Amino acid sequence: MRKNMLKVLAVIMSLSLLVACGKESNDLEPLQENITELEQKISTLEADNAELKEENEALKTVIEILKSGVPDEEPGNDDPMVEEEEELPIFGAEEDGTMIQVSTIVVKTDEPLINKMTMMGNELGDKVFNGLKMEAVEIKEEEGKDILYVDLKEGSGEVGAPSWVYDYFQGSTGGQVSETALVETFLQREYGGVWIDGVNFTLDGESIQYDHVPNLKETVLR
Repeated sequence: MRKNMLKVLAVIMSLSLLVACGKESNDLEPLQENITELEQKISTLEADNAELKEENEALKTVIEILKSGVPDEEPGNDDPMVEEEEELPIFGAEEDGTMIQVSTIVVKTDEPLINKMTMMGNELGDKVFNGLKMEAVEIKEEEGKDILYVDLKEGSGEVGAPSWVYDYFQGSTGGQVSETALVETFLQREYGGVWIDGVNFTLDGESIQYDHVPNLKETVLR
């Protein structure tokens, strides 16, 4: 750029001399040539100036990006604002008592524990016990252990309506399947996070006293 300016100044000085000479000799042809050359130089300088302005703006943009740091990324699992979720299995059982997974629920990791129990109970009732209801009542600390209390709700009593007593607590096979599904779903023995230490079942608020579900009459520890 500085070299171009020096050239322009040289042309202007030459032009000045030619103008002076031209007035005396009336020879305007060299003067016209220098005017044309000067106009070309000006056009070149204007083009160079426009290019420099564009480069300058581009550099300013780069500087702003560098000042702002790393561009924002979409929230991921490491973002503290993103809520983590976990999947919990719902268990049933084969006729021989072998535990099987029949469904899952997805819950927020930091969901209160009693809420997780309620959601598991709802899914278990729907998938294994023909829609029968159960309520996760509370979690009580007993002798240093957290015990969940679940109250099973007997059916309507209408003919053909599902019933805990008549459909799921009768017969050794039926009783064993029911015990496995209820106990193992709530205890989640393979779960590695904070969980209950045991579960206690009642039927409409009363102790469960049926021969084929003997484990439901007392607290079952994990």
